[in-house]
Parts: sequence; C-alpha cells; structure tokens
Amino acid sequence: GSGSGEVSLFCNMSNWNLANRQNDNIGQEHYDAIRSDSNSENWAFFAYDYPTKTQVTLTGSGSGDINEFFDHVKGQNGGYGFCRVETGDEESRRAKFFLAAWVPESGPNKLPIMVKGNMSVHKASFKEIFRDFNSEFTFSTEADLDAEAVVNTIVKAGGANYMGQQG
Repeated sequence: GSGSGEVSLFCNMSNWNLANRQNDNIGQEHYDAIRSDSNSENWAFFAYDYPTKTQVTLTGSGSGDINEFFDHVKGQNGGYGFCRVETGDEESRRAKFFLAAWVPESGPNKLPIMVKGNMSVHKASFKEIFRDFNSEFTFSTEADLDAEAVVNTIVKAGGANYMGQQG
C-alpha cells in the first residue's frame, strides 16, 4: 500500500524553496559558476513548481549567449534567471550580469495569481544569492525576450559598475 512514508517527493534536493530558503546552495553554486571567469557557465534559470507556490527548480543552465538563455526561458513556467553578457570590443571585454524575472501573462505557462502575489518576497530571496548584477529586468511576454534590446540597455547602464570588482 501507500503508507505515509512516501514523502520523498517533497525532499527533492533539486528544489529550492524561496520562502524558507531551503537549498539556497543550489542557487549559490550557479551564481558562483556564472560569475567566475574560469567557468564556462553563462546562465541559469529557475522555474516555479506552481503547485508548491514557493519552490523553484533549475530547468536549465548553459555556456551559450543571451539568445540561448532566452530561448530556454520562453518554454518555462515563471521564475528567475541570471545571465552573463560580454560587452565591449576585443580590446576591453567586460562581463556584465543581469537578473531576469519571467512572469508569463498568457499561454500554457501563465503565472498563477497565488504565485504572483509572493514574487516580490521570493525575488528578494533570489537576490540574496544572486547579489551582484548590472541590470534587472521583468519579462512578461515572449516579445519582451528581445536579446538585442536587453543588451543595449545593459550597455547603456554601463556606468553602474561596482568599485573594486574582482574577477
């Protein structure tokens, strides 16, 4: 029979609970990798498991560019992502980072109201881990996921670099 012992589902190590910060280390691992110049990882995305309302799961990460990141995000439930963008020319390559909140307003992955209501709290938790970034965006439609426009915004905001940035 199905006894009460089968709750392994809820202790899934790949779930990061943004309400009580359980498994913060999952986020930390990817933050460190994306920030590191010696690691090829450029982006990671964490999508909500809607029924739980508070848990996100890493749905993907990669070493491709912002286009690869956005292509991934388009197919996911709402959630949060972090992406590295190389700007500048050959003489002076600079790494910039942006935080993305994906809040799909329509379609099969539409964000439920119950989840949306808690996003500000959860986003604050996400930012405790993914702390250093140049720009922050909220995207609600696939059309918003416009790599060129986003990169231009990041470049324009270029002056906002933190002092004494370590590689």
